Amino acid sequence: MELITLKNPKTSASKSSVALGMFDGVHLGHQEIIKSAVNQANEKGLVSSVLTFKNHPRSLTINRCPKIITDFKTRLELFAGLGVEQVLALDFSLDIMYMSPADYLKKYLLEVLNVEAISVGYDHHFGKNREGTPEFLAKWSQEQKIDLTIINAFKFEDELISSSKIRDLIDLGKINEANKYLGHEFSLSGLVVKGDQRGRTIGFPTANLMLDEELILPDNGVYLVDAYIRKAVPENNSWGHAHKALVNIGYRPSFKTDKVVCVEVHILDFNENIYGEEMKIIFHEKIRDEKKFDSVDALITQINNDISSITRLT
Repeated sequence: MELITLKNPKTSASKSSVALGMFDGVHLGHQEIIKSAVNQANEKGLVSSVLTFKNHPRSLTINRCPKIITDFKTRLELFAGLGVEQVLALDFSLDIMYMSPADYLKKYLLEVLNVEAISVGYDHHFGKNREGTPEFLAKWSQEQKIDLTIINAFKFEDELISSSKIRDLIDLGKINEANKYLGHEFSLSGLVVKGDQRGRTIGFPTANLMLDEELILPDNGVYLVDAYIRKAVPENNSWGHAHKALVNIGYRPSFKTDKVVCVEVHILDFNENIYGEEMKIIFHEKIRDEKKFDSVDALITQINNDISSITRLT
């Protein structure tokens, strides 16, 4: 359990207005829940809070957890951007999975967050056997004299928004559509590590990203992105400014025959040593599918064409 302060609360009150949820993706539907908690905090002089999990609850309840859309650090950044002042982040465990809904609410919402208002989605479940339904929460909140707001299913352009729908779009490389439903641009963050440095030998150096295996990757291909770099030393939270870049996601079939997916970023007009530093890439759109080239010259021609295409797009 970790109570994280995102910003100095606007009030000295210890009581809080809490949004409940995993919030993977922090998509438009999630934002409605979080904004409800923030608005109530502002109206009632409470601390705006989120109760969430660092890891996906389904990692313990099914054989295969869904790929994560948004890493934990990025979720915190998005929460802060929505006005959240503090986050109670839990490591989902067997203890939590088998905890009764009443014990869960008492331990975390009453004893830790001193909750006075709750905002939650219409389909949120918690506690042993998912017995903590919105109906259960409504009865409990009434008994505790806590204000409860249940947010209905959220639609955008007559489409129901869900994390699973957004995962499907990302998996297909439909970044524009995924971004529309997210309400912000899909991103990936990781450390820059050494690759085989083949790109440097052909005049297009790339930064190889080491990413958490739990993160979803877009369909193999070349994408237009903005790259941001966070210096490891001195330690700070600044991403610096945006660099226009191309990212290739795939197996590099022109050079390799293994099936290891690589994420390689070519930053335009950039030649700094950034090994060991953190990079975030924000996706705008897919340029083309991954291809196998018969020669290095053909690959160089294609990369020049890709650069020309993103120059026109931007």
